[in-house]
Amino acid sequence: MKKLMYFIIFVSTINSYGLQRILYVDGFIDILGNKAKENELLTLASENNFKSLILYDLDKIDKKLFHLADSTKNNVLINFIKKAKTVYKIKEIGASGENGGFFINEIDAYNKTRKDPLERFDVYNLEYEYWKTTKSDLGGYYCENYLRKNGIPCTREGSYKYYLETLSIMNCLAEESDTPIKVEAYIGKYQNKEIKHITNNVDRLLISSYESSPKKAFKNIKNRLNIFIRNNAKIELSIILSSEVRYMGGFLKYSSLDEAEKELLSYLNTDQNKLNFTGFTYYNYSYLKKSLDFFNFRKTGVRR
Repeated sequence: MKKLMYFIIFVSTINSYGLQRILYVDGFIDILGNKAKENELLTLASENNFKSLILYDLDKIDKKLFHLADSTKNNVLINFIKKAKTVYKIKEIGASGENGGFFINEIDAYNKTRKDPLERFDVYNLEYEYWKTTKSDLGGYYCENYLRKNGIPCTREGSYKYYLETLSIMNCLAEESDTPIKVEAYIGKYQNKEIKHITNNVDRLLISSYESSPKKAFKNIKNRLNIFIRNNAKIELSIILSSEVRYMGGFLKYSSLDEAEKELLSYLNTDQNKLNFTGFTYYNYSYLKKSLDFFNFRKTGVRR
């Protein structure tokens, strides 16, 4: 009963501020400019109370379609962002990238071409998995593309240094902006000594907990949440749940997002409730759409 009371108090508290859902949007290069696909994405987001979208594929769009800051060609991106905010009431549009140069030359450069905040990116999202040694070690993707050429050791420590440097660049860009920009980062496995430096460089962290049920997701993340408690972290925290089949995809075919989130929240203890926990992030649009379509079919008998 005592645990239930803590849960009720916590949920009412975060709902008074707004429990935010964030959605990673994969395959955006194939969605942008296709009105039917754009509207399908934004309808799903709106109907399921997603207030923030993180757009993948912006680097592909820049390489294959148009330079994001090219005002003679980027009207399709401008229209999408404005439509998402005005018609579908999405509060934040985030741009995902993995290095400082991309944010300087593409994302921030695009924002500087727009005077209307409704046409700008609101979030700069870093996706760089420094904790994965297969990427950071000699021969790995990060080593060969970012570390070695910058004189940084191809190790976890070197990759972590690059991660912090990129966040520093993103913060400088945010500070120079004449409209608010939130700096956020995805994070998986981290060490206690790393968190203080990371939390000093972000407004929000998205913490992965890829499991097949809310109970397993909490078990996966509980010790990592305690690291934030020990560091007295005040930043916004959002838990990432994956809709892939091997993770939460199956669970979400038979349970709503509300049910999944409430169950996970019920496992939080008193100390964890003191964290600035603001909601959940879902990976990713394509997988989640399949689960939600099946869930709705079971309820209505109608396929979308």
